[in-house]
Amino acid sequence: MTLLTEELGPARSGLLISTDAADYIVVSTETSPERTAAIVCHEVAHALLGHAHTVDLADSLMESGLVAGLDGDLVRSVIAARGTYEEGPEADAELLATHISLLLRERVLRGGHTFFDDRWQ
Repeated sequence: MTLLTEELGPARSGLLISTDAADYIVVSTETSPERTAAIVCHEVAHALLGHAHTVDLADSLMESGLVAGLDGDLVRSVIAARGTYEEGPEADAELLATHISLLLRERVLRGGHTFFDDRWQ
């Protein structure tokens, strides 16, 4: 997975873009390091859980120009959108993301090395 930063606007803090070649987590340029860590864990959880993609965010991204030049069908097939955390896939991803973040925090406290070392010391 590759972490990218882009201006996403006020409606989105992060998203997952999956292709056959690679997975990308996109986080807003204005996101704090702590929030970035939470978003990464959440999007990784969606990938691990195999959650389906939706069309709404794909259309929004195409209109924004963030994915300019890409085929619309490709964009729709690779974008995973997140709308609410109350139930279903969002709640599942948030639960797994919380577990992942706790495991990473424990590793850091034991002296292990992770991407989050500088952010959680």
